[in-house]
Order: sequence, then structure tokens, then C-alpha cells
Amino acid sequence: MILMLLVATSVAATFFVWVMPIEAVQSWMMQRADANSYAYYAASEQAEAMWVSARILFPVLSLFLIAAVYFSDAVSQFLIESIALFFEQTSINRKGKSDSARTILFRLFLISWFSLGLFHFAAGLWKRVEDWPWYHFSTGAEIMPNISDSNRDVIRYLKETTEEDSRILILSDQKLFFLSYYLLPRRLFHVIHPESEFVIPKANQQRQLTAYRFDELDAKTVSKISPDYILEYFEGARYLENDKLRVDPFWIQFQQRRYGPNFEPTYNVRLRRYIPGNAKLLHSNTISGGDS
Repeated sequence: MILMLLVATSVAATFFVWVMPIEAVQSWMMQRADANSYAYYAASEQAEAMWVSARILFPVLSLFLIAAVYFSDAVSQFLIESIALFFEQTSINRKGKSDSARTILFRLFLISWFSLGLFHFAAGLWKRVEDWPWYHFSTGAEIMPNISDSNRDVIRYLKETTEEDSRILILSDQKLFFLSYYLLPRRLFHVIHPESEFVIPKANQQRQLTAYRFDELDAKTVSKISPDYILEYFEGARYLENDKLRVDPFWIQFQQRRYGPNFEPTYNVRLRRYIPGNAKLLHSNTISGGDS
């Protein structure tokens, strides 16, 4: 009787999600979103993700329940044997006698453990729905969330221009430790100025950090790091050099491929190859392309 009720419910749900247009669900969710274009976009994409998933899930569930009804005798026998096996395997005996208290605690622990697993699984699915508008089927390494557009461009530029086994010395007025994650297996060395070591940055350069320029580093420090490349990346007004915005032609070409031939840089990016044992930096046109 329960199985028949479940079959009827799942078939009705299947019919409903396929008859109801996705646009109607999107409109319903957008009406309940905050009044801004960002929230409207997220609500629309999330509604589409949920409704398409439901259109796949409910038919599969209906077929599964119909099969369970058809093989109801076998299913009933399987459930009875499974429950009996659970009670048998979770019984705790002490000195030849059943220890009821410990048995109950152990079973409660197992049930709680599996319930917690189901809760985390459901929470993970919902988080996936929430993130769908921005990720779709892309990975975190492709989307690079929670960082600025300029940081994303620099990361993608380094991925395309440098070899995977390269060592990169970074000089910047930002704290860019997260670059090491996105640029693995490359090894990055970010030299932090002592005045900025314990300073918490703010978005959009609202708190200017003190930074090193390459000519301020001593040769011993650079030699110890022995980098393959030197990256100079500055956005703050204190370090921005407008006359050097186009000093790296490969950076300009890279950005023009992404944003069109009229791209104009607004911050300093310069990537140069470093020859170990030689303090002289070579011009950007000596850089050879790495992996893409």
C-alpha cells in the first residue's frame, strides 16, 4: 500500500514538473528575490537548475518504485533480511549476555552517523544549486571565485605564459598567496614588505600596502629564491606607473585576445624571465609560452 502511494505521488510529480514551464518557475523565484539584477540572475539560474534536475529525478524515481511494486515480494524479503541482519550485527554481548544499554547506544550512534551523512549530502546538493549560476559545469580552478577580475587575468596570463615547473618571484602591492593554489604545480615566492606583513588588505586598494620593487631586493635574496620568472604586478596609486602600463607586450596581446583590440591596461603587469646567477632581467620578448 505504501509503495503504491509512493508510485502515485512520483508519477504525479513527474507529470507536474514536465507540464509546468521552466519560465513560470523562474518568474516565481525572481519575484521572491532581492530587487537587483544580480539576485534576479541568480534566482533564474537556480530555478532552471532545480527544475531540470527534477525532470530527471522524478521519472527515474517513478521507474524505480514501479519496479519495486512489480517485484514487491522480493523487495519485502530483502527488507526483512536487511533489518534482521542489522539487528544481528549491532547486538553487543557481554559475558554471553546481551548488553541492552550498549546495544541501543551503538544503534543510535550508527543511525545518527548515517543521518548526518544524508544531511551533509543534501546540504552539498543545495550548495551546488546555489553556486550553479556562476559555476555551471566548470571547476573552481576555471571560475576562480571570490577574487578580483584583475587577479583572474593575471592568473590566466601566468598559466599561458609560464611552464608548469617554473619558479616565479612575485612583487606586488597585494597579498597574493592564493595564486599558489591556482598555479600549481608552479612554485611562487611572494616577498612581503615588513610594513605589510601583519596588515589586513581591503578591497579595491582601500588600504595601500607597502611593497618591494625589484631594484629594492638584494641580490642574495633573489639568488636564494632562484626564480625562472619575475612578476611585477601593481594596482595601487602609490606604485602605479602610467608610463609603463604597456611595457609587457605579451600581457597586452593576451588581454587584447580576451577583451578586443581596443583594450587599454589600467594597472602594471610585467613578467620577465630571470637567468640564475645573473642579476640582469631580460626583456619580455625573451619569454617563451608555456602550457595553456
